[in-house]
Amino acid sequence: MSAGLSAMASPAERPAATTSVAPSYWASLRWLAASRVAIALVLFAFFPLHDTGRLSDEIGDPGLYGGAALVYLLLAVLFLSTLERFRERFQAMVFAQALTDIVALSTLMHAAGGLKSGLLVLLIVALAGASIVATRRMAAFFAAAATLFVLAQAGWQLLAPAGGDAASLMLAGLVGIGCFTTAMTVNWLATRLHEQERIAQMRADDLRRQLAVTSRVVAELAHGVMIVDATGAARTMNPAARALLGVPDAAPGFADVPAQAAAGRGWPAFRAAWARWRERGGVHGAETDLDLPGADRRVTRVRLRFLGAAGTDEDTIVMIEDPRLVEDRAQQLKLASMGRLSASIAHEIRNPLGAIRHANGLLAERVTEPSLARLSHIVESNTLRIDRIVEDVLSIARRDRSIDESIEAQPFLERLVDEFASASGVQRERISVLLSSARPIRFDSGHLRQVLLNLLANALRYATQAAEAVRIEWRERDDRRLELRVADDGPGLADEMREHAFEPFYTSESRGTGLGLYLARELCHASGATIRYETGSPSQRWRSVFVVEPRNEASDRE
Repeated sequence: MSAGLSAMASPAERPAATTSVAPSYWASLRWLAASRVAIALVLFAFFPLHDTGRLSDEIGDPGLYGGAALVYLLLAVLFLSTLERFRERFQAMVFAQALTDIVALSTLMHAAGGLKSGLLVLLIVALAGASIVATRRMAAFFAAAATLFVLAQAGWQLLAPAGGDAASLMLAGLVGIGCFTTAMTVNWLATRLHEQERIAQMRADDLRRQLAVTSRVVAELAHGVMIVDATGAARTMNPAARALLGVPDAAPGFADVPAQAAAGRGWPAFRAAWARWRERGGVHGAETDLDLPGADRRVTRVRLRFLGAAGTDEDTIVMIEDPRLVEDRAQQLKLASMGRLSASIAHEIRNPLGAIRHANGLLAERVTEPSLARLSHIVESNTLRIDRIVEDVLSIARRDRSIDESIEAQPFLERLVDEFASASGVQRERISVLLSSARPIRFDSGHLRQVLLNLLANALRYATQAAEAVRIEWRERDDRRLELRVADDGPGLADEMREHAFEPFYTSESRGTGLGLYLARELCHASGATIRYETGSPSQRWRSVFVVEPRNEASDRE
């Protein structure tokens, strides 16, 4: 479209590609082709009338007139029928059709008696039509060609035996001026008109894109959004509003719902609230609470906010806010604040806790009575438990930025298992390492070490005392995704534990902190990995499995 307009506004030729020509040009050319057929048909229909004597004095050369009219009619029909076939030749079609009009009408004018036959008007009309779809240079060429034909006709009349007068030359000159004036003026007006059309189309496209973006944003809002007209009928609503009002046939996006809204279980209550708002004056921004019945017969209290004025015929935007979402957001902020407070408290506990452990150690060296030694051991074990809780809380609070490392699986896992067995006093034979893939592990080494230590401690808590009761496996699946599996031969997690396994402070052990699996999940997320729990069949030995899936190298390259 823009290429076609630039071709009209400049001497450059119009591009031949169909996609570069504005639809309005094709519509204009189609109308010109249809009008040409109608004009040629009328001109040809006048030819038989010369036998009746009505046109015998007007047509100087009936044979030339009839032949020219017939050829002009056939060419007009040919141009109209082949218009769609030669869409890639727009410029050639304009040139051929306009030149055919000028030659045919000039010939008919000559056969009909010259400049006084009245066909000059059709010549100027055809020139104006061609100037609408032609470039400025082509329009000037057509005007020059028409002027030359008119001057040639005037000269022919002067040289004819019957003779002519100087008025014919004057008329030809005025017609030539009119041809140039008409062609240039119509071409300039058409250029301006198509430029405005282009600007309007660009603005329409911008508005369409903005509406599409707005519709997507509104569709993803957690709060309900409705548009209600002056009669109280719902025009549109987003999925959240559909869910709250119980409107059936919910469609994705900002869909039209004038018919489905009335079927919603919460629609009568909403209409009553809307009517009360109108009766109270329809204040912009007014809010009211409303109880909506739910599918499980529970009542949901929502807040309606009306954005509009009742005294106008404009639509009203109604925001349906679910207080539960606001409460959940406030609860998240509260938990975040409590987390920061807990981290601060845990940091302050470490110093006095260290002093207590040191003092208890010195006291234990001087205690000889068994009862006092047992009390000292209780103090030591509980201070260790408190220290572990403090370390877990601080680890969650710190959550250092992960480093993308490529870890060789075999030396890292073997060294980790040896260190864990030595530090925890667990028999090394209870933990086995199986490597089914030679590809490296994409993970932060410090984060991976802490994740595996937590998973190993959890697995050994439920595993048997047999050799290889816990197995660490690094393998590659059939879809080329890598997995790090920590499995044990224990009974597995119960359904309730499986549902809350990764929640903070959830534990089935009286001496557990409930932060190990939660910390493992957070560290996995920080490194772009995922963690999940799987349960195998009862016939399998290692049926309780925690699966860590690191970030895939193929997905990073994509």
